[in-house]
Amino acid sequence: MKRYEDLDITDNFMFSKVFSNEDVAKDFLQDVLKIKIDRITVVGEATTQEDPFHKGVRFDVAVKEDVVDESGNTKIGRYFDIELQMIDTGELPKRARYYQGMCDLDVLARGVSYTKLQEQYILFICPEDIFGKGKSVYCFQNREESNPNISMGDLCYKNYYIFNKYSDIEDDSTREYMRYFATKNGESEKMERIRELVEMYRRDPITKKAYMTLEQELNLRYEKGHEKGHAEGVAEGADSTKRELAKAFRDEGISLDIISKRTGLSPEEIKAL
Repeated sequence: MKRYEDLDITDNFMFSKVFSNEDVAKDFLQDVLKIKIDRITVVGEATTQEDPFHKGVRFDVAVKEDVVDESGNTKIGRYFDIELQMIDTGELPKRARYYQGMCDLDVLARGVSYTKLQEQYILFICPEDIFGKGKSVYCFQNREESNPNISMGDLCYKNYYIFNKYSDIEDDSTREYMRYFATKNGESEKMERIRELVEMYRRDPITKKAYMTLEQELNLRYEKGHEKGHAEGVAEGADSTKRELAKAFRDEGISLDIISKRTGLSPEEIKAL
């Protein structure tokens, strides 16, 4: 793993910490989506799982809009998932599909009508154009195939922002954020606030301890997996364990080079997992 002192906004750990700040998350969502949000609740690195037999999800930054009704009661409004994805794993669109379902499960209690589902936004921030079509921003929603003017109306939106192509982004606010991700430089007050938060967390001993604990946990998971594969004495079993660990490390945002050294798999093999 990267030295804690070297972490920046494009490291998942630091990204989750900074964007868990409600002011940062709220401004980002309002600026890039062009919507008005009154109040939000942010859960950094939120985890959800339907049951022990299904794959769980760890969101980088989960954001729930707090809406106060006429009676003064607070209820959940729109739902936002902000993901930093530095590696093109080849399955981000399908991952967004699964995230959508898990977000809905998190919001919709048993017995509640489907009409209670609010707008949902899944936002991926990526360095490279994972679709290879030359766009700097991709915005998807379900539409009728023969007539795209007909929207399905399921209120689910999936956007991908390619920050290395920030200069091609027309919207000033979105370009400003993506430029910061690409260059770590920004002249605006909002970008300065993000930079200051990065520096603050770098100096914070509690946050550093959390990062070191994560590193120890990943190392322990690797050692246990390695021992398990060795104890089985079966090449196929050991290889399977190694690949599972490599995929878990990759999804945690660990460098492909580091994973490759630990597991013996090539960076190409790790990306394809």
